[in-house]
Amino acid sequence: MKKPFLLKKLPISLSSEEIIQLFQLAINARVKIQEFNTLLDRSIVSESVIMYFSMHESIESTKIEGTQATFHDIMESELSGENSNDVQEVINYLKALNYGTQRLATLPISTRLFHELHEIILRNSRGQNRLPGKYRGIQNFIGPTNDIKDANYIPPEPQLINEYISNLELYINDDSLDSLDYIIKAGVIHAQFESIHPYLDGNGRLGRILIILYLLDKKVISKPSFFLSEELEKNRFKYYGLLNNLRTDSPDWFRWLEFFLKSTITQAKKYVEKLVRIEAKYEEILTISNKNSIRIDIIQFIFKKPYFTISNIQNELGISFNTAQNHINKLVSAKVLFHNEKRHNRGYRFYDIIDILNS
Repeated sequence: MKKPFLLKKLPISLSSEEIIQLFQLAINARVKIQEFNTLLDRSIVSESVIMYFSMHESIESTKIEGTQATFHDIMESELSGENSNDVQEVINYLKALNYGTQRLATLPISTRLFHELHEIILRNSRGQNRLPGKYRGIQNFIGPTNDIKDANYIPPEPQLINEYISNLELYINDDSLDSLDYIIKAGVIHAQFESIHPYLDGNGRLGRILIILYLLDKKVISKPSFFLSEELEKNRFKYYGLLNNLRTDSPDWFRWLEFFLKSTITQAKKYVEKLVRIEAKYEEILTISNKNSIRIDIIQFIFKKPYFTISNIQNELGISFNTAQNHINKLVSAKVLFHNEKRHNRGYRFYDIIDILNS
């Protein structure tokens, strides 16, 4: 019968050659991330970009767990106030991400923060009865069925969780334990958390939030705007397979970290390209607004909220219905915005932004 895995504690062991190769990748990753950070700091639409990328991260990370919610679904739910289970899980992830970012100012990355984030992730969702905010007290496992005999991986026994988490906390907060680059360490921390699998549900989502919080805490990224779940979801089977290769007596840390760093580089390149395209789109719409005497605050609004109603603009900008409608009609005529056929509470869509995000 399969038994719970006796996980090795941190720090990890790598050969000198492996460390050199990983550091070369980490330097490349830092260059790409810094390029993105610099562009974002100078961007006239940085607030919108952070919101978009955070939302996109929430969608992609929950998609890894099997949810099917899209950006369109999330935006529509904001207008209707109706949430499916999948949409609720995305919203919870986004709330946990934002909460964790704020909490870093007063709390180190630790069990207390894990529990607070975990409770948010499972709130009012399919895992709400699976001990939100508490480590598991029973054995869990990862596998294709509900039978432990079919398990691909059986994490450490529940009585060992505190011991393993204490070791992880120490590694996160004590830089003297090894001299690895912070981006490499983010990959180590994520993988170790996933292998401990301390909760009955939500481990993957919390573990991916942990990547961002660690990079923020170590000042590798300047804002909560750089995320990896899009790349991890695209390579889901490789992602899981390389994590499983760590759950052996001879864990292959090099292959996992090589994949993690290459994913970071690829994602940074994508973000730079998307940011450049969003800024170009902003300049394009700005030219249209100048030609048609459209208020600049309405242009800024549609970049922040690409799905909206006229009442949304009224509430946000404090302008009259007729003023808002007049300017929006100009954007519709210019084929910038499109609307549904409702006569009352008509919904408008700025599809160009969604197309950039989904590219």
